[in-house]
Parts: sequence; C-alpha cells; structure tokens
Amino acid sequence: MANLAALELDRPETAPRPARLRVVLLGCGTVNTGVLDALALMPDRVEIAAVVTRRRRPGQTGRTAWLTDIRDAFDTGPDLVIDGLPDCPAAEKALDLAVERGIHIISANKAVIARRPDLEARARDKGIRFAYSAAVGGGVPVLETIQRLTASGETIQSVRGVLNGTSNFVLGLLEQGTGFDPAIAAAQAAGFAEADPSADIDGLDAAAKLALIARKAYGSAIDTQSIPADSLLSIEPGRVCGARENGLRYRQVAELSRAEDGRVDARVRLIALPEDHPLARVENEENSVEIVCESGLKIVLHGKGAGQDPTSGSVLADVRDLLSGGEA
Repeated sequence: MANLAALELDRPETAPRPARLRVVLLGCGTVNTGVLDALALMPDRVEIAAVVTRRRRPGQTGRTAWLTDIRDAFDTGPDLVIDGLPDCPAAEKALDLAVERGIHIISANKAVIARRPDLEARARDKGIRFAYSAAVGGGVPVLETIQRLTASGETIQSVRGVLNGTSNFVLGLLEQGTGFDPAIAAAQAAGFAEADPSADIDGLDAAAKLALIARKAYGSAIDTQSIPADSLLSIEPGRVCGARENGLRYRQVAELSRAEDGRVDARVRLIALPEDHPLARVENEENSVEIVCESGLKIVLHGKGAGQDPTSGSVLADVRDLLSGGEA
C-alpha cells in the first residue's frame, strides 16, 4: 500500500488562481448539465471556454465551444477542468493530460481517481488543485468532514455507511416484491443508475469510495480491486422481501477501519439490519455515514447521495473553494 502522507511535506507553491476562472467541462450528462446551468449564473467569476461531448451538438451558440476532442478543448487555455465523465479510458486520459498541463481539476469520477492515486500525487507536486468532493456521498460531505477532522488532530478509527444510492434504491424495490430487472430499470429511469449498473450492483462503486475515504483518512492508497464486495446478484430477491416481512432490511454497507498495527481493512457487505437501525432507515438514493474517531467523537452524516442537484452541488462547492483560494 502506498503512503501519501509524504505529499504534505515540502509542498510546492500552489498554482495561482485567477479572479475569473476559464473552465472546460468534460461531459454534459446529468451532473455537468446542473454544473453548466449554475456556472452560467457566475459570469463575473467563471468563463466557460468549452464543453466536451461524445457527439457534436449543432445549434449551440455563444462564446462557449462545443467540442468532441479533449485536446482541442484543453488548447482553449483553461484554468480548470470539471470532469463529469463516466469511468472510461477517455476520462483517465483527460485527467492525465490536465495534470500534465498544470490545469486545476474538479472531478466526480471516483473510479478513475481511486484507480490512479498518482494523478493526485502529481497534481500536488505541481501545486494544482485536484478536488473530488462529489466522488463520495453526492451531497453528503464525507471527504470534507474527514479532512476537517484530521486537520484538527483527530485520528479516524472507522467509517461505516451506505455509500451507494443505486443499490439502496434497488433493494427498496426488491423489498416490495419487484423483480431484479424491473428494479434496475426503475433506478435507470430515475437517473440513479448508469446504462451499465454493474459497478453499483456489484459493490465496486462503494469500494472505490472506500479507497478515497482511506486516502483522506489515512494517507493510504488501496487497490479497489482488493476490497471484498458482495454483489446484489448474490441474493435472491425473495430473500430481501422476506427479510422485510421479519423486521429486517438488507443494505449494502461499506466498512473501513484501521488496526493498531496500521493495517487498513475495507469491505462492502450485504447485511440484514434491524429496521430501526440508522443505516436501515436510509431510503432510495440517500446515503448515511458514521465516522468514529479514536478520541470517542462520533459524527453521523445523512443526505442525498445521488442525483443531479446533490452531486452538482458538491462540484460547485469545490469551484467556490477554488475561487476563494482554499487549500489545494
């Protein structure tokens, strides 16, 4: 496991943040559509230089360039790249190129960020911002809270919670007797599940989020693939429905802890919890996270973990932090 703590030492001067940011958006799906609308209301602070989409969008007017080539977009000279792409080679190459060119980055792409800890390390070496509040918890400030706790001298003992709104939404429908395929289709229609929902269903999305939490909490770079994860496909829908009838609710629970010897343990499990348990009361796209510190301090966070408003809201919070000159 690589240790990122050394990145805090001898940090170079942070790249200057201009009073008005020139921004490139990668993708214009659910999240970045909300971001684009909000940035358009900040013309004195933000200039949208380009938006990169998979296909050309004829009829777009104004000063913003709508492009299909990432390098062409970066050639417009942005100060900041906002990544709203799904996990794909193009997203990984784009973030790599942004770091190479010294462009500040704000991303919601937890899979790429978890898989490539070197991107954040290189960004820090260059003094550029690499922020990803939206990658964990949507509108729930999980990473921000952990960062504030560790900065205040607290040591994180454990983190436990429901981190994937899609799986939670699907489990809720299975409790009502809905079949697995219709439940997935409903999650997609609601905008919570991707066209390929396997990362959510198989626990890989929650595992990537645990890797990012471990990075903030312990300075540890965990290989997401090494985190054991239960798939929703491993349980019969009737069993989920039957559990509810007996006062239990299945939830996809992500767990992270560190032993006295410094070993970090992470796992994603399907657990039948008593219906009055705080994590069992989480509904639909909601997330709930319990953070326990070695001092005995316990913090519980709860809110919407998926959807346009909460996720784009977290992206915009990172934008505002960059504009205000927050720590890189």
